[in-house]
Amino acid sequence: MYIDYDVAVVGAGIIGASIAARLCSAGISVALIDKGAPGASGASGYSGGLVRLYDADPALMALTSLSLGVLPEGVFADTYAKALRRTGVVYRAAFDQAEAIEAAIQRFAGSDYPMRLLSEREWAAMSPHGGRDGERLNLFEAHACIGNVRQASTALANVVRQHGLLLEQCEVKAIECVSRHEVRVALGQATLRCRALVVATGAWTRHLLPDLPLRSRSIPLARVSTAGMCSTPVIDAVTQSYAIPLTSRIVQSGCGLRNEARYPEQLAAPDIRHVEDALIRVRSLLGPTPAAVLDVLPGFDSYSVDGRPLIGFCGEDSPVFLASGMCGLGFKLAPGVAQIALEQVQQHLAGAWPEEGLWSMFSPRRVSAAAPAFAAVQP
Repeated sequence: MYIDYDVAVVGAGIIGASIAARLCSAGISVALIDKGAPGASGASGYSGGLVRLYDADPALMALTSLSLGVLPEGVFADTYAKALRRTGVVYRAAFDQAEAIEAAIQRFAGSDYPMRLLSEREWAAMSPHGGRDGERLNLFEAHACIGNVRQASTALANVVRQHGLLLEQCEVKAIECVSRHEVRVALGQATLRCRALVVATGAWTRHLLPDLPLRSRSIPLARVSTAGMCSTPVIDAVTQSYAIPLTSRIVQSGCGLRNEARYPEQLAAPDIRHVEDALIRVRSLLGPTPAAVLDVLPGFDSYSVDGRPLIGFCGEDSPVFLASGMCGLGFKLAPGVAQIALEQVQQHLAGAWPEEGLWSMFSPRRVSAAAPAFAAVQP
């Protein structure tokens, strides 16, 4: 039995749910499919959800700026934005980043999104341990936010539930690209027949597109109880450490010990080394305060070779739009990725060649053949 929709979106994490909700809000008929519950696993299930702008890669800053621009609008204002809590963030960088940070401030800072460097005295007043080290530049983004990724994913999926089709606990059995404007998604007893397919399955993407040059990488996330107060997220780019306050006395910190595999189920589980690493990192940021690791969550995501997401149609003749390889940044990029997806999918549905423009830097076609134009894929 065939069920017809304009677009099928596979993956109801923050990226897939954002794309599906944005398409629905534009009047496109959408079916959103996930083998579990929206936002319940992978990066969306465990992430601390930090939304900030600065990145050493100007392309990622441009995409983040797009996300911040569409956040107050339409479907995101009623869903994603309500899952955010404005805390600000301090990004601590080596002095050799001074020119890049000044350029970012000049290009992106404004009344809607203020960014500035803190004086050493200001940093000492804000620092959880009153530090005054003079060894870092301290970039302060006052409007940066902490977000609940699962809450945002669920709210966006509910938009699809109301205006389209949400299929939870539903596994894709096969995908067949019949032509440029027809793709069939086999679900068992029924088959979705769509004019375009969005693959937003994160670290599971290679189960659908096995030749894609993506790797699954673990992101062990430790929740640490501390005696010291921490109200503002702090990131130290030099030591690659961060602390995101979950409550006044509990912070989340990423562990530096990571591993890669072809598929996420092949990644090793966190162990005692991650506990010890998390304590070292938290104390380097918050000072020599008593701390205890509550647990280490086995987070993970998909990573591209160059550290940039893969966003766009897999080929000029392909009905498959890819939104994967977010490299752990999916939450802050999701609204922007959804906006790009809307524009390109609308062009595709209208029979035109999607224009990538500025966003060609994220095209899947920049890597080796992302997927055949017309082929059957067996997950």
